[in-house]
Amino acid sequence: MLGPQLTITYLDASAAVRAQRGTAGAQDVADRDGIKSARGADKIVSLAQEVIGNDGPRLELERRLDRMALARKWPEHRPSTMPVNALGLPVHLESYLSELLDRLTGPQPLIDLLAVTGSGARGKYQHGWSDLDVFVVASVDALEGMRRVLAELEAELGGVKLGLTVLTRAECQSGAVTSRLLHVLALIGSGGLAPLWCAAGLALPAPDTNTDIDVSLRDGIQAAIEIRRQLLKGSPDLRDLYKVTALLAKIQLRFGGVECPSDHNALRRVVEARHQDTGMVAAARTERAAADELAMVVLRSWLATLPGDMT
Repeated sequence: MLGPQLTITYLDASAAVRAQRGTAGAQDVADRDGIKSARGADKIVSLAQEVIGNDGPRLELERRLDRMALARKWPEHRPSTMPVNALGLPVHLESYLSELLDRLTGPQPLIDLLAVTGSGARGKYQHGWSDLDVFVVASVDALEGMRRVLAELEAELGGVKLGLTVLTRAECQSGAVTSRLLHVLALIGSGGLAPLWCAAGLALPAPDTNTDIDVSLRDGIQAAIEIRRQLLKGSPDLRDLYKVTALLAKIQLRFGGVECPSDHNALRRVVEARHQDTGMVAAARTERAAADELAMVVLRSWLATLPGDMT
């Protein structure tokens, strides 16, 4: 009746493991197995589309089930690529990325995919303020080779901080990712973010928009906590405070159906909505008083969404 909407899944475990897991003893497990077999439960394995060995830990089982569920919910997407020079980065960073790609992708590639994320992917890179954020899909076995390449090319960054994130294909397919990385996968899946290189035939899951927005709530919670940590410091890092304030602003806007990747634009929207002077957005990058005021405006906007919170 349900056709392809239903997947018959059979969890199998060895007799020894079942006896060990039984809370009422091995004999109780054997007695219950006898009853189940008499009712034909052991024949389900011949009908099942998925047979999963369950001798391992619970986490392994949950990850396997996650992958099954997400394979139905998130369609696979084969990314198209873009050239390095289309990013509009400073010349020395273009050179760095070109050399990095050459060493990581041939003749025997160490990685499956490489993409620039953050401001560098949006043509908004600002020297002295922005990091170079890079997302890579690769196996754990590739880490040693990648570490050697990164060490050899470090001087070519010219002091720019490299933010490198590595995931395996299995982590992507099982959804074992942070909310920020789920957003990266969603952007790649929608075509909003094109990698610089990917292996032939590589397909990654494309998380749906609603899931992407819902899981970003976790980052909002953490950002609201971090803002207060920064405000209580005697000498907060203005860059860190600005960035985390912008993150909280973006997440609030996302729940209103507004995608605003730009830190400045997101902050300006939230400040305007609170009927405050938008001049603090630009000044917050260099002035402590403005940074504190901006952080408080965005934090109060967040807290105002909580029932009973007096902001």
